[in-house]
Amino acid sequence: MYPWPIGDFDNAMDEALDVAMDYLERTEQAVKFIEVQRVAAMAIVAWKGGVRHRIKLAHVAIKAVERKAEHPRYIRGAANQL
Repeated sequence: MYPWPIGDFDNAMDEALDVAMDYLERTEQAVKFIEVQRVAAMAIVAWKGGVRHRIKLAHVAIKAVERKAEHPRYIRGAANQL
């Protein structure tokens, strides 16, 4: 199952996480799969307040993971700031 931190989720969030994780795996950015999936899921939840398009949500998740890879200290609480 998916690592949603809250009970309020829909299919668009599941599909967005699938798209994001597929991209991250293919580009070898998901070596630490569980950690990457958690960061991606947190970014999707943070943007769910109105954004329903799965590709936009996937993009947000991918960018959050890529920023974490560039700036590991900065991202610790950044999913909450998106």
